Amino acid sequence: MPKPARQTARTIGGGNQQKKAKFVFAPESILFGLFFIWLIVCVQFYRHGTDQPQRQQPLALDSAPNRIIQSSGVISDNSQPNNNNDDDTFPEHYLTFSTACSSSQDWQSFLVFYYAHKVQQPGHVIRIASNCSDKQKEALIKLHENVISKLSPKFSIHFTPDFARISGDNYKYYNKPFGLQHWLKYGLKYEENKEKLEDAIIMILDPDMILLRPLTYDFTDSNVIIHRSKRGPPKVRKVMHGQPWASIYAFGDGPFRVDLKHVFANHTKSPALRATHEEQENNYPGGPPYMATGRDMNAIVNAWCELVTRVHDVYEHLLGEMYGWSLAAAHLDLPHTLAESFMISATHIGDGEGWPLIDALKDDELCEYSTMKEKEDKLPYVMHYCQNYWLGKWFLGKYRLDSDFLSCEKPLLLEPPKDIGKQYDFFIKPGGNPYGKKEKLSKSYVKREQFMICQMIARLNDAATWYKSQTCEEGTANLEKSFIFHHSLDPDNNEGGEKKAKW
Repeated sequence: MPKPARQTARTIGGGNQQKKAKFVFAPESILFGLFFIWLIVCVQFYRHGTDQPQRQQPLALDSAPNRIIQSSGVISDNSQPNNNNDDDTFPEHYLTFSTACSSSQDWQSFLVFYYAHKVQQPGHVIRIASNCSDKQKEALIKLHENVISKLSPKFSIHFTPDFARISGDNYKYYNKPFGLQHWLKYGLKYEENKEKLEDAIIMILDPDMILLRPLTYDFTDSNVIIHRSKRGPPKVRKVMHGQPWASIYAFGDGPFRVDLKHVFANHTKSPALRATHEEQENNYPGGPPYMATGRDMNAIVNAWCELVTRVHDVYEHLLGEMYGWSLAAAHLDLPHTLAESFMISATHIGDGEGWPLIDALKDDELCEYSTMKEKEDKLPYVMHYCQNYWLGKWFLGKYRLDSDFLSCEKPLLLEPPKDIGKQYDFFIKPGGNPYGKKEKLSKSYVKREQFMICQMIARLNDAATWYKSQTCEEGTANLEKSFIFHHSLDPDNNEGGEKKAKW
């Protein structure tokens, strides 16, 4: 806005005149008077204009066509000031997760839906399934109509092509960014409904994640542990425009140690190239759950899809697509608020996961399976069961679960006693070499292993029991809790060796 012109004191007078004297105005006097009136109007307009609230900074166009970058430093609340979670103030939530069309990811997907229902997750839950055959699509549509829809009418599935070969090789994790972009464009129709959707909250989980409590945009009263950074914790503990959130992952500044000249060959002035080392380590090493407003999520996903193939050119390893996300966010100058307690996964990890919350539980709470709010509030938000969990011969690992364990004839899992943490300070791997070898565990790790084994087995059984009640003919569902991953739970009885059959 232009600066106000300085006002100069002027004296306008005509001396002492008789009342009946005629006044004759020179043309110069008339012009001067009009100028003075105009000047007063301008000053008043300026003064009133500055009383208006400041508008949000405009979005800046990047050098790449059809892409938008959020201007640096713009953070704005996408909810109404008096947020009380009612329909007028609580933004619509969309929880997404990307899968292949395999039988193993079918049961994982069911668990996502089931526990979103159990914890009363608000909003929509969407499975984005890539590379499904017509037969698979037909079966999944039928499953959603007959089973998943009973959990919530807002639970759905979106099909996409296979993007694994989009850059000429075969990288299955391309389906995560490109599948999400496909859903944004053709499922959510973001561009067509931008005005409505830019304030929504969009989240990305992995399919092997179970919600332990509702995950929403507002962490004002949450026990969430926020990772320290030079930027400090957010002034408002919410997901907002310009303020995405994610779970911190242990790869640190890894994304910034790849060949950035190649990744940003088309963006030589990218903000990502100016990120400080502190920002690289404390604001960008994020992963699922990812959370952002619709506006920011759409921008990040488009940049992600542009950059991830170039990242894969120079980094072909696991987590490459996560590196792509981090660099896309940095390219858009969208540093994340990283949470250390969004999830638990690896029991032996040092910092960065929600294990302090589990460590604080009493021993008799570790095997307590409850979705009551007063219990949930002590827990992390997500259980990411991507590891193996073992204590004595008790075990749980997703790769040893039979892909059709939800079927009517398969038994449920044998549930452990609630004091297994007092019985064992070691574990025996189902596939150990030599089989039967006892490997020691420290007391703190025993507690974490007990929590994961107890909670996962109880939750798998609960979900399977409900699924069978919906899909099995009366009297045909096997609800016997009997399956174990060894021939015997006796640590000293190793007859039969490794149990090859999954189920």
